[in-house]
Amino acid sequence: MSASQVAEALYAAHKSRATGRLTLHAGGRESALWLREGDLVGAKLGFGYQTPAQALFQNGLLGVDALDALWARGGAAAPDEELLEDSGLRPAVVHEQQVLAQVRRLSELAERADFEAESVDAVGDFAPIAGVRVVRAALEPAPSESVPARVYRCPEVAACEPWLTDASERSLLETLGAFRRPESLTGAQQALLRVLEREGRIEALSVEEWEERERLRREEELRQAEEEAWAIEEARRREEAERLAAEARLAELARLEAERLAEEARLAEEARLAELARIEAERLAEEARLRELEEARLAEEARLRAEEEARRRRRRRAPSVRPHGGREAGLGLHRDARAGG
Repeated sequence: MSASQVAEALYAAHKSRATGRLTLHAGGRESALWLREGDLVGAKLGFGYQTPAQALFQNGLLGVDALDALWARGGAAAPDEELLEDSGLRPAVVHEQQVLAQVRRLSELAERADFEAESVDAVGDFAPIAGVRVVRAALEPAPSESVPARVYRCPEVAACEPWLTDASERSLLETLGAFRRPESLTGAQQALLRVLEREGRIEALSVEEWEERERLRREEELRQAEEEAWAIEEARRREEAERLAAEARLAELARLEAERLAEEARLAEEARLAELARIEAERLAEEARLRELEEARLAEEARLRAEEEARRRRRRRAPSVRPHGGREAGLGLHRDARAGG
């Protein structure tokens, strides 16, 4: 059975807070894990055993020099009190690290798993281990397992808190605000990311999926940028057309106003010229009337002079009056007077 199958069995028990016995099978041998409300409270191993020294070495809690010292003292299986004191390790830590290392080994080796719900009491002096720790140990990749490269995104670190064990893991998640491929992940960190992926607290993609998504995202961004650029250009052209139309409208209004003013000026000029022509015509008519009156006056004066001249001529032609002319002479003068009158 693959590590992920064992991990799924432990994960399901943890999520349902199950109590019972999980039996693992490999090569005709059995190992048993007892769970109480999802926490590991006992173990009996027929395979998958790990010594305390192996467990501490795997987790970096025991260096090569310390391991050599154990071998030199003939105590490679379990660190003695002196080594624990020198390394600053407590027995409880050693116990937990050994059990978790055994869970990792069982997850790697088990071929089948059967869970049976049953009442479980404390198993000897076994110190219970939280289900979160057990599930994460089962999810750690085996040393021989090829882990495909993946990218991760953690949108909300606070939602992951129940699965975190220290501040360094919180710092790791805080770097995953956007999809990123973490470098040099430890087994514990890979297990954390696996369980958070199962919990739906983080998003995980293969590098190929992420690259394809990024390609599509860049194409979409380019398409949107082109659409925005087209919309901006279209808006610019529309504004330009509206501006030109407004300018043309204003130019047409200005032309019409100029024509109106020109027409008004033409009409005013025509009216002015017509008025001047009328005044000139009246002046000329008045001058003609005055000339006629003058001519009539002169004609009347000429007539009167002519009449006066005629009277003078008649008087010059009339015979002189004799002193003793008698009646005939007197009548003659009377006729001349009437004729002259």
